[in-house]
Amino acid sequence: MAYTIEVIVQDNNKCGEAPTWDVSNRRVLWTDNETDKTYQYAVDSDEHGILTQGVVVSGMALNRSGGLVLGGPTGLHLWRDGQWRSIAATYRGEQLKINDMIADPHGRIYAGTMYWGAGGMEKTGCLYLIAPDGSIRIVDEGIELANGLGFSPDNRTLYFTDSTARKIYAYDVHFSTGELSGRRVVVQVPTDEGIPDGLTVDAEGYIWSAQWYGSQIVRYDPQGKVERRIAMPVRQVSSVIFGGDSLTDLYVTTAGQSWVGPYAPPNYDFNASNIGGSLYRIRVDIQGRPEHLADFA
Repeated sequence: MAYTIEVIVQDNNKCGEAPTWDVSNRRVLWTDNETDKTYQYAVDSDEHGILTQGVVVSGMALNRSGGLVLGGPTGLHLWRDGQWRSIAATYRGEQLKINDMIADPHGRIYAGTMYWGAGGMEKTGCLYLIAPDGSIRIVDEGIELANGLGFSPDNRTLYFTDSTARKIYAYDVHFSTGELSGRRVVVQVPTDEGIPDGLTVDAEGYIWSAQWYGSQIVRYDPQGKVERRIAMPVRQVSSVIFGGDSLTDLYVTTAGQSWVGPYAPPNYDFNASNIGGSLYRIRVDIQGRPEHLADFA
């Protein structure tokens, strides 16, 4: 199937990430997590610009009472009316270096942490559950590079990406407590492809995974079988989200700063001219689902 891939915003983001569809304001939000900026693109006016500045952001969720809940290397923050408030910066002495996150049906946040330096992974990270009352607990650990999260349509399964392990995990979710159990590998990406990054789940329960180094988006069925691939014109495809009036527009973030490391497929060209950096839109024949709202006061 052939798709029309449109460049929506060409800002040369160093690491575009965390695309989010704002239904009420008909706009796409995303971040460049190599800077301290988040961005917005208004669909109706075709205008874009900086939304927040001053805190590095790697993941975001719309907040029920207004504003955004934003995660990054300094923890979890609430941004509202131009003001920042720290929600959580540490847990039991561990700095919460959040790399991706998602709100659940109760307004809590699942947030994955990563600890990487110039020499690679310094230590493994965890998956945390952070509640609006300020309570924090670990729901999984031993994660190399935490990335994309998404819920199945019935909210009984949570998918979570560990990028450098090349795995997408599935967990059973205890609806009221948020506890996770039954972790299993639903996708193991082969070494001749890119590594899985951000993801979203459509209305049919299929996983759409952006492939960093892979120049593609891959749609998997709930058992992890490849259903389709969408080839992208750039190499570092970082994340995806459904938007638009019918949730059939797929917005795709990419990264323009080449990330050199041992996780690329064989013969990968780190100096290629088409690394990435733009925000794209692809109109597809499948409907997405609205994301849950965070619920922090």
